[in-house]
Amino acid sequence: MGYVAPQPDKRWDHRIPYLGDDDTAMDRFPPERAAVVNGVGALPGSSLRRELFNRWKEKGYSFVSLVHDSAVVSGSVRMGEGVQIMAGAVVQDSAVIGANAIINTRASIDHDCIVGEHAHIAPGAVVCGGVTIEHDVFIGAGAVVIQGIGIGAGSVIGAGSLVLRDVPPGSKVFGIPARGR
Repeated sequence: MGYVAPQPDKRWDHRIPYLGDDDTAMDRFPPERAAVVNGVGALPGSSLRRELFNRWKEKGYSFVSLVHDSAVVSGSVRMGEGVQIMAGAVVQDSAVIGANAIINTRASIDHDCIVGEHAHIAPGAVVCGGVTIEHDVFIGAGAVVIQGIGIGAGSVIGAGSLVLRDVPPGSKVFGIPARGR
């Protein structure tokens, strides 16, 4: 067990061994003998996390989903491969979380929500019931999305925003109420 990165990271070296860069290290671990966790976070407009996930999936690797011990996740939640649900997050009944999505610290995903692949729900965001979030969406820290809203693929919801209307694909919205800029 260890971590793989372009170069050693002092934040991790005291906890877990550095195995080498992606290509060198992963060649030593065939897909059938390795489980992978994507340690890359997400920023608005960044595709690195998605690219790494897709790259290693194409090579046959499987990603482990992680749920922090302090997260509350209903037994009826369906999670895709490589999902990460962080400390204090709450994911309610019948939610669907797509592959490689992050539900960050203290985020709340209410009942019957759909969170698409590679989406990032930042710390403290609140997503009310029945919301559909398409793939590659970034919802900023402390944002609130009211019930029944649809957020199109590749959109960015600014930190602290209040989303009261559907958001078209590729949009960037900010403020109270959230509006495009």
